[in-house]
Amino acid sequence: MALQGTLRELTEMALSCVQQQYPYYVGVVLRSAADLQLPPQQTPVFNGAFDWHSAVHGHWTLVRALHLDGDQTQLGEEHHGEIETFLDRSLNEPELAQEIAYTDEHRGFEIPYGRGWLLILCAELRQSGSPLLERMIPLEERARRDLLAWCDRLARPIRSGQHDQSMYSLGLFHDWATICGDDEAKQQIEQIALRHHADDVDLPLHLEPSNHDFLSPTLATADLMRRVLTAAELRDWLQNAAPALLDGRWPTEPVTCPDPSDGKLSHLDGLNLSRAAMLHAIAETLGDPPQLLAHAKQHADAGWAGIDPDHYAGAHWLASFAMYLETKRWRVTP
Repeated sequence: MALQGTLRELTEMALSCVQQQYPYYVGVVLRSAADLQLPPQQTPVFNGAFDWHSAVHGHWTLVRALHLDGDQTQLGEEHHGEIETFLDRSLNEPELAQEIAYTDEHRGFEIPYGRGWLLILCAELRQSGSPLLERMIPLEERARRDLLAWCDRLARPIRSGQHDQSMYSLGLFHDWATICGDDEAKQQIEQIALRHHADDVDLPLHLEPSNHDFLSPTLATADLMRRVLTAAELRDWLQNAAPALLDGRWPTEPVTCPDPSDGKLSHLDGLNLSRAAMLHAIAETLGDPPQLLAHAKQHADAGWAGIDPDHYAGAHWLASFAMYLETKRWRVTP
C-alpha cells in the first residue's frame, strides 16, 4: 500500500507500532537470573515497536507531529486527541521511574543510538512547550550523563552503517545540546568531531552500502561536520574527504531492498530516507547545490516508496525517519 506522504499516515503507523508489544527484541547481558525479565518489567514505557530505541523514536514521531500541527489541520481533532491521550498515558511517572532505575543499573544500555534519540524526544517536548517534559527530565539527565561517559571513551570513530555508528549519534547529541544550550556537551562533541574527522581523506564511497545499512558512514560524517564547520570550511573539508559528494557524482542511485519483510534487509529502505535527509542538510549548508538537491529528492522518493505498513519489519521504525525527513528536523535552533 503506497503512502501519500502525509503526517497522519506517519502518526497512525507510529501509534499502532508503539502499542504493539510483540514481536520484541531484547539485547541485554544477563548478569544473573534476576535480569531475565519480560520487556514491561524492564522498561515499561518504551517496550513496543520491536525494541527500545524504535519505541523512543516512535514517541518522538508523535510529539513532532503534535508540535508542527498545532491547528490540527493535518491530523484532525480526533486523531490529535488520540495521540495526546496516548502520550499522557505512556509517559507516566511511575513507569518512567522504572525506566530510570533500569538505566541506572545498565549505564551502557542503548548507547549511543537509543539514548541519542531519547534526547531528541526530550528536545521536541521542550521546544513544543509540552508539560510532559517535566516527567522526562530525570531520564534526559541520565542520557546526557551516559552519552558524555561514552564520549570520554570514544578514542576512535565507529564507521558502521548501523546503530553503533558514532557520527550519527554524535549529531543527535549535538542537536539536543544546541536546542538546550548545553555548551559543555556541545563543545565536547565538536572536539570529538574535529579530532576524528578533520583529516579524513578519500572516504571509501565505493564500499557503501553494506547489505544491512540504514545509515551512510560517509554522509553521516559529512552531516556531523556541517554542524561543526562553516560553509566554506565544509566545502574545503569535502574536497579532501568526499569530492564525489561535493561535485554530485555520489550517491546517484537509491538502494533497493530485496525483502522488506526481513528485519535487517529492511534497513535499506531506511537508508534511502536517511541519505535524503543528510543530503538536504548538507546541501542547505552549502547553499543548495542543484545536484545535491536532485539526489536528495531521488532518495526521498525511493524512501517513501519503501514504506509498507503491511511489513512490520520496516513499519515499526520507518515512520520516524520519514517524519525526520519530511519535517526537516535537521534544522536546529536553540
